[in-house]
Amino acid sequence: MKLIFLLGLLPLAVLAMSTADRKLPAVRYDNFRIYKVYIENHLQLVEFQKIEKHTQLHILNEIAGTGRSYDVIVGPLLHRVWERTLDFLSIAYKVIVDDLQKLLDESTVDKDTESAMEWESYHSLEVIYDWLDQECAAHDYLECKVIGKSYEGRNIKSIKLSKREGNKAILLEGNIHAMEWISSATVTYILNQLINSKDPEIQRLSEEYDWIVVPMVNPDGFVYTHEVERLWRKNRRPNGHTNVTGDCYGIDMNRNFDYHWGGAGWNIDDPCDHWFGGETPNTEVEILALQDFVSSFADGYIRSYMAFHAYGQYVLLPYGHSNTEFPPNYDQMMRIAAAFAEGAVEPYGSPFTYGASGLLNYVVSGAAKDWAYGVKNIPFTCTVELRDKGTFGFFLPSNQITEVGVEVTAGLVALVNKAADEGIFS
Repeated sequence: MKLIFLLGLLPLAVLAMSTADRKLPAVRYDNFRIYKVYIENHLQLVEFQKIEKHTQLHILNEIAGTGRSYDVIVGPLLHRVWERTLDFLSIAYKVIVDDLQKLLDESTVDKDTESAMEWESYHSLEVIYDWLDQECAAHDYLECKVIGKSYEGRNIKSIKLSKREGNKAILLEGNIHAMEWISSATVTYILNQLINSKDPEIQRLSEEYDWIVVPMVNPDGFVYTHEVERLWRKNRRPNGHTNVTGDCYGIDMNRNFDYHWGGAGWNIDDPCDHWFGGETPNTEVEILALQDFVSSFADGYIRSYMAFHAYGQYVLLPYGHSNTEFPPNYDQMMRIAAAFAEGAVEPYGSPFTYGASGLLNYVVSGAAKDWAYGVKNIPFTCTVELRDKGTFGFFLPSNQITEVGVEVTAGLVALVNKAADEGIFS
C-alpha cells in the first residue's frame, strides 16, 4: 500500500532505537503529534499491526487487542498521509498532543538552575541521589545502600526507613522504565512524606512499618532520557542484535524477571523493539541486583511490594502472564486495592481501576510484581500505574507531580490500613 510505504519514511524509531552516542544532540520532536487511535475490531487490529511491523512509527503502548486506544507519534511531514491511512482503514483517531517538543520543554530539567530537590519539577539523577544521601545523613533511622551497579556503572541506591524493631516492611520500586519520570518523582515524594510530614497518620505509618525504597532501578536509561532520547524505555546494554538502523540497545527490564518469563507480551522477542524481554530471564545486572537485594531480607519480612509506573491510573495485581489464572488470595488483594482506589480518589477525583494486570491491561510475562509474589511469596504485590488516563500519557507535565504525590500518598495510607486489617502484616 502506497500510504504505508510513505509512513515507512518516518525517522523517529531510527533515533529512538539505535542512538548510542550520548554526545549526540538530544533528539527533538518539534511539531511531532501524538495521535490516539481507536482499534474497534479484528480487521483494524490486523492492519494496525501491519503498520507497526513494516513502518518506523513510534507506538507508545503495547498492541494488546481490540476495544483499546493506542498513542502514536507521527512527524510533521507525515501528518496528512497518516490521517489518510487511518481514514482509509476506517480507524477513528484524534490528536491529543499537537507539538510534542513543546510539551517536553515544559518539563525539561534545566541543569543550570537545578539545585535542590522539590516536587514541582522533574530532576536529574544527580539531584535525586544527592537528596537521598542528605536525608540519610540527617536521620539515624535511615540507612542508604548501593545495592548494585548498572551496565554503565552507575549506582543503584536504596534507602530503608526503620524506627522500631520488629516491624514488617513495604518495598517501593521506581523508574524501571526510563521514560516514566513521574515514577521516581512519586516514590521520592512518598519517601519525603514518611520522613518529613507532620501529618500524624503518615508519621504513624512511618513508626509502625519499615519502608524500603529503590527509587531508580534503571539509572542508565533515565540519564539517557535526559541527555539524548526522552522516549527511551529500556536499559542501555547492547543486546547483541542489529537492524537497518544499526546496533540495538536495551532490555525491557519489567519483562526480564524469571517468573513465567517469555510466555506472553507484545514484541517481547524483538530485540530492537521497546518491549524486548531478553534472550533469557535474569540477564540484566540491574534486575539481578534488585532481586539479590530483596532476597537479602529474611523470609516474611517484606509483606508488600509496590512498583510504580506510568500511565493509566491502575492498581494492577498478579498475574500478568494470564487472564484466566489468579493468585490464591486474589479476593483479599482486590479488597486492599479497592482501599487504595477509594483513598486516592479523595484529593482530586482521580479514579483508579484495580484488578489482575492480565485481565485489565494486557497479558505480559516477566514483571517484577509477579516475581515478588510468585517467587518471594510476598502476599500483596502490585503495579501502580500513575496519572493520567491518556491526555498527556508518558509526558505528564511537572506541575502535576505534587498532585500525583498527594493522591497516591492518600491511597497508600488507605491501602496499608486495609492490608493490616486483612492480616497481611501478621
